[in-house]
Amino acid sequence: MTARRKTLLMVVAALLGAAYAGPVLATGGGGPSGRFSLFGSWASRRYLDSGSSDLTELITTMSLHSGSDDNGLEWAVDGRVATFPSSDREQRISLYEAWAGWRSPSGLLHLRAGQLWINELGALGSLGGAQVELRFHGRSRSSAWRTGVFAGLEPEIADAGYTPDVKKGGAYLALDGAGGRRHVLGWIGIQHGGLTERSVLVFNNFVPVDRRLFVYQALELDTQGPGGVGGSRLSYLFVNVRYAVSHYVEVQGTYHRGQSVDVRTITQDLLDERPVDPRLLDGILFESALVRVTVRPVRGLITWVSRGRDTNNRGEPARDRLGLGISANNVMGSGIDLTVSNTNVQFGGDSYNSLYVSLGATIGRRTYLTLDYTKSLSVFHRIGADGGLIEVRPDSTRTALSANLNLNRTLSVLLSLEYYNNPGFDETRGLIGLGVRF
Repeated sequence: MTARRKTLLMVVAALLGAAYAGPVLATGGGGPSGRFSLFGSWASRRYLDSGSSDLTELITTMSLHSGSDDNGLEWAVDGRVATFPSSDREQRISLYEAWAGWRSPSGLLHLRAGQLWINELGALGSLGGAQVELRFHGRSRSSAWRTGVFAGLEPEIADAGYTPDVKKGGAYLALDGAGGRRHVLGWIGIQHGGLTERSVLVFNNFVPVDRRLFVYQALELDTQGPGGVGGSRLSYLFVNVRYAVSHYVEVQGTYHRGQSVDVRTITQDLLDERPVDPRLLDGILFESALVRVTVRPVRGLITWVSRGRDTNNRGEPARDRLGLGISANNVMGSGIDLTVSNTNVQFGGDSYNSLYVSLGATIGRRTYLTLDYTKSLSVFHRIGADGGLIEVRPDSTRTALSANLNLNRTLSVLLSLEYYNNPGFDETRGLIGLGVRF
C-alpha cells in the first residue's frame, strides 16, 4: 500500500471516529472539545497562450483540547495533513500543537511539554520543547500576573519536524486584566549552529481605556542583525485605535509596518563561510496607514469612508487609497444581506479601482448562500536576493459562490466554486468540506 493511500485511510478513519465521538463527548460537560474537518479541492488553470494545468488536494485538520480535570492534567492536539492525488507533490504534514501538561491545584504552576504554540509571542511562539509558567492573581481576581520560560527546538514552518541545528528559548511577563486587557513583554533567542540567528523583543498591549476607546499594539524588535551581521531593527509594528464618538459614529486608525528578512539563509551562509548579499539584509518592506470613519444611521445599515497610504515594496512609490462602502442586513425584509465597497488607488500618474460586492441569503434554517465578486487582486512572489515582490493586478477578477450548511449542532458542510480571470490565464476552483465539532 502506497503512503498516499495510507494517509487517505488515516484521514477517513479520523473523520469517522470524530463523527462517532463528537455527539458522545458533547454530552460529557467538562470533556474534550474540538473539531475535525475534511476538505477536497480541485483547480484547473488555462493559459491564454497555450497549455493548462490541474491540481487536486485533500486536506484534513484536527483540533482537540482537553476540558476540566480535577487532577490538573491538560493536553492539546492541532494539526493538518495535505495530499495531492493528481500530482507527484509530496504530502504536507503540519503540526501546530501536540502537548501534555499539568497545573497545580492552586493554579500557581503550569507545566507543558511537546509541540507548543505560546500565543503571547505571536508568530515566534512555535516551539518543540517545554514551558514553565507561574500565575499570580490579584486581590480582586480580575487581574493576574503570569511569567514563564521556555526552551526547545525550532519547528519547520510548513511541515512536521524540526530545523537541524536550530534551538529556541526565551522568557515572558504578562499582565491580564478586566475587559480583555493584556500587556506582554517577551524575549526570544534563536541559535543556529554557533551563531545567534535572532534575538527579538516582543511587546504587545490591548488596552480598553473605557467602553468607547480601545488600543491594540504589537511590536517586534530585533536587537541585532541575523548571525550578528547588521544592527538592531524594528521588524514588525502594528497599531489599531478605535474610538466610538457616539452610538452612530466610530473612528478607527491603523498603522502597519514590517520588514521581512530571510534570516535563516543569511545565518546559514555565514556558517558555510559564503559571502552575504547586502540586499538580503534589507529584504522587503511594507508600510500601511489607514483612517476609517464608520456611520450606523439605522439598525442593520453600516456605511464607511476610509483614507489610506501604502508602500508595498522597497523603492516603490507610495499608493494613496480612498475607500467607500455600505453594508445592509435583511434588505427591505427580503432576507438578503448586501455589502458593496470600492477603493480607488492612485500611484505615480496612474490609478485603478478595487471593487468588492457580496450578496448573502439564508435558505431555510440551516443554509447560507454567498455570492462574491472582487476586482483587482494582489499576488506575492518569492524571487531573487530581494526576498520577494508584491504584485498588484488591477485587471484581475474573482467570482465565487459558496454555501454553508449546518446539518445539526455537530456536522456542517461547506461548498464553494470560484472563477479567477487574470492577465495571461484564467482559473476555476471547487471545494467541498465536511466539519465535525463537539
